[in-house]
Formats: sequence, C-alpha cells, structure tokens
Amino acid sequence: MTEVLLLRSGNPRRLTEPVWRDTLRLCADAGVPVLSTPPDPPGGPEEDLPPGLLTLVPEAAEPDEVAALLAEHDPARIVHCADPDALVRRDVEAARRHRHLRGEGADADRDAAGFDTLLHKGRSRDLCERIGIGIPEGGWGPAGEPLLRRRAATLLENSGRIVLKDPVGWAGRGQSVVRRPQELARALDAMGDRPVVAEAFVSGEEVSVEVLCLGGGAGMVLGWALKGGTDEGGHPLHRLRLAPAGPVPAVLGTEAMRLCAAAGYQGMAEVEFVVGDDGEARVLECNPRVSAISRTFAAANGTSSTELAVRSALYGADGLPEPARLETAERVLPASLPPDVLAGLAAAPGVAWVHPVTDAFQPRVLLGGVAGEGQVDRGVRQLARLTGIDLAEPLEGRRATARRLTAALDGFQRSLAAGNASAYSPDHGDH
Repeated sequence: MTEVLLLRSGNPRRLTEPVWRDTLRLCADAGVPVLSTPPDPPGGPEEDLPPGLLTLVPEAAEPDEVAALLAEHDPARIVHCADPDALVRRDVEAARRHRHLRGEGADADRDAAGFDTLLHKGRSRDLCERIGIGIPEGGWGPAGEPLLRRRAATLLENSGRIVLKDPVGWAGRGQSVVRRPQELARALDAMGDRPVVAEAFVSGEEVSVEVLCLGGGAGMVLGWALKGGTDEGGHPLHRLRLAPAGPVPAVLGTEAMRLCAAAGYQGMAEVEFVVGDDGEARVLECNPRVSAISRTFAAANGTSSTELAVRSALYGADGLPEPARLETAERVLPASLPPDVLAGLAAAPGVAWVHPVTDAFQPRVLLGGVAGEGQVDRGVRQLARLTGIDLAEPLEGRRATARRLTAALDGFQRSLAAGNASAYSPDHGDH
C-alpha cells in the first residue's frame, strides 16, 4: 500500500515549471507516486524522476481507467490536483470508486459530495445562504420553470442587470450579463429546462482567495488577489492581477474557510468574491481545485498550494511553512513577443517568472513575489524597458483599490466580531 499519491490531471505545464519542478522534487524525496496527464511539451522536470514514480494517464481516460491505476498503488491518501472542472469530476469519481473497493464507502461518498457541492454554482449558493455567507441576490433552477423566470424578471427590473450562469460551467463558460427583459426571455428559452443560476449583477472588485483545507475547519489562507472591477469588461484572466503583501483581510479568509469546511471539503480551493461598492464581500463561486490564480500565490509565497497539499498529506499541518505573502503582480503578455525578449524578461530583476504559451493561452509575466524579492516596481520598470508595456499607472490603481477594500473589509470584520462570529485572524496562526 502507498501512503500518499499525487493525482495531477490537466497539462502540468499549466502549473508553471517552478511549481511542477518543486512538487516533483518533494514527491521524489518522499517516494510519492505521481499519476499525471502527459506534459505538453515533453522534456521537463519529470524526466529526472526515479523510474516507476511517474505514470502517465491520458486526459481522455474514463473514471474506471483512472480507478484501476489507483488500485495498482492503493494509496491511503490521494492529493487531487486537477483542472479544469471536467477533469476534477472524473478524478473524484475515480477516487470514489477506488475507495469503495478499499471498504471506505461512507468516507468516499462524503468527500465526493464536498467536491460536487462546491463545483456546482447553485448548490454552493444554497450552502452559503444556509450558513450566512453573503451572496448576490438571486436563485437557481430549471430555466423553463415559471417561478425561476418570474424571479429573474423581477431581479432584472430591480437591479438593471443580472448574470445568468451555467451551474457547472467554468472559466466564464455559459455565463452572460442580461440588461433587457427581451434578452432575458430569449436566453432562458434557449436553455430549455437546463438549470441556470440567475443573480443580481454586483458592481465592485473581483477578488480571489486561495485556501488549503485540512479538515475539521483547519487550514491555511494562502493569499488574496484583486482581479479588476466587474464593470471593466473582458475576462479576468486578461486583466492585471495584484496579490497585496501581508495578511489577507480577515473576513475573506473566514468566509472562504467556512464555506469549504461546511461542504466537508479537503484540499486546495479558490473562492471568488465580489466586494461591492457597499463594502460587503459576496461569494461568486468556489473552485475546489488548482486554478489560474494559484500561479500568483505560488510566486507570492515561494511555495505552491499543490506542494503544500502534498506536504500536509505526508506530514500533517504542523510541518507547513507560513505563507510569505510578498506583493506579486501578474499580467498577460502579447503572444507576438519574440523568444529573446521573453528570455530577457525572465532574467530581469524583479521578475519572478515568465510563463510561456501553454495550451494556446497567451504568455504571462509574474512580478515580485519571493523569486523577485517582492520588488514589483522594479519588475514593472524592466517590463516597460523590454516590451514597452507600462503597468505603473494601473498597478497604482490596483494598490489604491487594495487599501480601500482592506479598510472596508476590516470594518465589516469588526461588526462580525461584535456579533461573536468565529473568524480567521490574520494576526495568528491559521492552521
């Protein structure tokens, strides 16, 4: 029997080379077997693994095929590291089947239910509402249901804009903003009886928080990142992202940990909030998996959520390092930049990492963080010198927004404390 196994589904190159390299190094040192989607392009740090430690799993493999590979190793604990959602669901089902064969049916079903709840935007809304976590006004149900349609129409009349979401969509897929009654009717008609989430559009700042949930309410809050305003337009992946230095606003850490704990979930997760103009943080969705923002926090902390998840599975919470939380900025780059420019940028002071084109996604630059010694401004100057992209003004705008949100959220946290609500404290250990 194997004690711990890492199950990575999705091209590991998306994690960034430093994250994949450091995770594999930890696995090699501890003898942790790895099941992984074949890296594309090949020829990375996996080439240095001892023979037999890495098993490649086709991305199109069915749950039974993955379960059979799990049975060959018979791990007591599986560290899930998958993206996108479809691969998460496949791996969770494979793990559930394997654990049933090991006689752990009840625990397996409970853990799978935690994933399923958080992956579903409707059920995660219901959970937030049940435990008192803020969410945008709205609801969900079959698109053809008269009650849902009336509620969505009233919501549109009162708020002026609503967001329609596919409950199982990811990365913005199946999501649209509706402004007119005729537009709403057409959108709902097109969905037939498929489920849909309809919620009020909230003007404010989109914020991501990454956590590592260890069970029993214990865990780590790894960082928070600002991704731009909901009125900015465009996909958040293409906007400047900023992970501020220092503690995470307490209310964000509290609510992220509470949501995952209430779902019975263990593992890494990104909880997405919108902080409205009223200063209240509302949950938009939860991604119980590694996500695009994980790159930013890995740079900020000098260690990734993936590596921390493996380490906690091996040694427990007590051996986990405290997050460094150095200021880090991330921004997409033009795909047309020549390779020599990207290479020069990667070696420049203040630059943590240049992420190359991966799976047709544009390259990205990470500034500051541990590798860039927290020197985001120095990295910004190097970026402007080498590429002509000047982030100085938008970066100051993000920093000003971070200061404003911190003040607003700290005020909200004080009101929670006055009501005797339990809270994550950024001034104390959060294991």
